[in-house]
Amino acid sequence: MSSSQPDRLLLSQPDCLLLAVKAYLGQHRSFTTASTTTSNHDKIEVSLCPARPPLPSKLYVHCPDLTLTVPPRVIRMVEDLFLLRVAVGSPHDGASSVDDSDYFVYRAGNERQPSLQRLLRPHPFFHDDDVGLLSRGANYTVAVLEPATGSPLYDLHIFHSENPMEWIYRKVSVTEPQRRFPLMIPKNCGRLLYHETSTVISIGGEAGTMGWVDLWHGILLCDVLRDEPTLRGVPLPVPLDLVSCDNGLGTELGSPIPFRGIAFVKGGGGGGGDNPEDCLKLVHLETKATLVPGNVETAGSLSYQMHDWTILTYTNTAMTSSWKDWRRDCRIQASDITIDTQIKSELLQSGLLGSASGQALHNLLVSHPAPDISAAADHQGIVYLMARKKYQHPEPEGWMLAVDTRNKTLLGTAEFGVEWQPCASHMYCPTGIAKYIKPSTGDKRRMLGMLKA
Repeated sequence: MSSSQPDRLLLSQPDCLLLAVKAYLGQHRSFTTASTTTSNHDKIEVSLCPARPPLPSKLYVHCPDLTLTVPPRVIRMVEDLFLLRVAVGSPHDGASSVDDSDYFVYRAGNERQPSLQRLLRPHPFFHDDDVGLLSRGANYTVAVLEPATGSPLYDLHIFHSENPMEWIYRKVSVTEPQRRFPLMIPKNCGRLLYHETSTVISIGGEAGTMGWVDLWHGILLCDVLRDEPTLRGVPLPVPLDLVSCDNGLGTELGSPIPFRGIAFVKGGGGGGGDNPEDCLKLVHLETKATLVPGNVETAGSLSYQMHDWTILTYTNTAMTSSWKDWRRDCRIQASDITIDTQIKSELLQSGLLGSASGQALHNLLVSHPAPDISAAADHQGIVYLMARKKYQHPEPEGWMLAVDTRNKTLLGTAEFGVEWQPCASHMYCPTGIAKYIKPSTGDKRRMLGMLKA
């Protein structure tokens, strides 16, 4: 794998890393390594191998006495923590399955040794997208929100690290529902009208606010540290390109994950002064593509020709039920993005762009947009994308792109060798954990060496 970007991104250790959510199996000991035991009393060792964006960092999981047939997966990341699910299987047959998983919370060093804690197993097991993680100084909270069967209420499951032997269960209701959409939603876009969680964000504060996000519909905010928590709705910008297409009939909406990404950024809302505002950041990807009829090579699979794509970014510092809280920051088309000479040369050599592939930047099949979560002024317009040569390409070849939406430039690219996954899957996520890694002088040299590679 290789990466390239302007020198300004190499000056120091970055605040924002991209972490591949599917962990790698193997031992990779370093100053980031932490270990504990599984529920079957087998040793498990976790190590973080940081890389400079746009190249995703890797997480390694090593269980010397256990065969892991389902790859471990990072469910959630916040500040110096991430939550990991490992399907450990049965001690009798050695098989692994998602329904037989242990959950672990990894904490970065931050002037002490990194730690790995196994959680009390929840019952029943939860869908990954419904699980959130909240950092509370030396402690943390894991919370799960699910719709109650046959009821307008929701089931809220809470685990506090200081009470490691219990999950708290509550029924919660929506006391402040999301406002109606400011325009008529066509029947084909009916998916916009109900909530199905795509991801969970951590906002924090004294009440421990967390948000269960449906990237099409909106956000359900919940103060999970209150004695009687309730839910309140926050809308998201309407995907006007999808609602208005086909002469106003709209289009069927599938998973929003390939088209939208969201993050909560402390101090990322601008405003100047000594106390810049915290904010939500949303990125929306518009694509102009046509379905290409299959041939002998592509029989049984879909293929698309991309004509152009557009990135829209939004900021929300108020987080109320008003649609007007969202401010559109940028709208750029791929055909308007400039590419540095060195980056263009590497893209030509890789075969991603150029006459050999018959593609320019705006012809690339891009997906899974994510905003950079650094509060630094020169990072606030950066958006990450995943690019492929072909839709559902069988080869494990992908590229990460870092786009400066404010200056309309491609900052960097990195080859990302991942197997193709269903379009609904998260494949990487921005994390601020690098700020909390405190290596020794020797380890720091080695870490910076890895980041510059």
